Amino acid sequence: MKKRGLNVPDKKIRASIVGITGYTGLELFRVLTAHPHVEIVHTTGRDMDELPLSIFYPHLSQFDLYIEDYDLDLLVQDSDVVFVALPHMAAQDIVAELHGRVKVVDLSADYRLDHEGVYQQYYGVHKHPHLLKDVIYGLPEINRNLIKGATTVANPGCFALLCQLMLWPFAGKIQNVNIMAVTGSSGAGKKTGDGTHHPIRNHNMKSYNINTHRHISEIVRTAQIEEGQLNFVPTSGPYTRGIFATAFVTTDGTEPDNAFDVFKDEYFIRMRDNSGNVELAHVVASNFCDLSCIKIKSGQYIVQGALDNLVKGAAGCAVQNMNLMFGLNETEGLKTLTPLYP
Repeated sequence: MKKRGLNVPDKKIRASIVGITGYTGLELFRVLTAHPHVEIVHTTGRDMDELPLSIFYPHLSQFDLYIEDYDLDLLVQDSDVVFVALPHMAAQDIVAELHGRVKVVDLSADYRLDHEGVYQQYYGVHKHPHLLKDVIYGLPEINRNLIKGATTVANPGCFALLCQLMLWPFAGKIQNVNIMAVTGSSGAGKKTGDGTHHPIRNHNMKSYNINTHRHISEIVRTAQIEEGQLNFVPTSGPYTRGIFATAFVTTDGTEPDNAFDVFKDEYFIRMRDNSGNVELAHVVASNFCDLSCIKIKSGQYIVQGALDNLVKGAAGCAVQNMNLMFGLNETEGLKTLTPLYP
């Protein structure tokens, strides 16, 4: 098979993307091409072989890259890291075959949960349950030290990542929490449907999967609560990128003093003032997550958060994980992604 890549020095990290044709794979491509220490060597898609990338994305016609069919042995041979940007279930076998042979960052849901029963409850049967505890959960701000030594990392879900950052300062101290999170249409992926079709979505809002959304399993684990302590209302918003969430948190009586100081040294977490100064427009196209926390009265808080679901909620977090896995500064290739404003 002919290998095509960007003409950069061999000393760079050789990265491949499995699943380039989806929005997440495309965003990975955008981020990685700007990374000073990365060379993209393979971009693959299912049932495709040697199709120019520009056929699917004409705006990338300046890159002499081709979409190849999967050849996992070739990926292992040519790559230092493989990003798997496939839907859940579709990634299970691929990650299992790559695990231990090359560094892997998996953006699907297939290895985010470390318990077979919980995975089965939310996603179905797992073909490789013995690997669930071997794959490290890739939320850098919470799990940084384990990620540094990992061979395979599982990216969080986009809703889950934002909600975990919003609740992490209260972890182990929560009595109950109610969250409404509004997401843009890109979160539904490329496949069109009534929920994502522009004539419907552009003037509409609707909630879905209330208290049954799959990302609940990640949120409750990090927040150290049971499912019954959380009401989660995911909602479709009339815009393309971003998640804006509001959480109403009641603690168990423990008053966490300056709880959000836990993020004071985190480059990509920006604390806003307590007047609710969190806006999607301040984070779109960047790897930032903006948070605010308002204390209503003793034990009650309103926390708001916003991030770009395709960057911090997916590709940007994946690159943060890669940086940690290769001993690079965590912000490499990501600082240049300033928010797209206006």
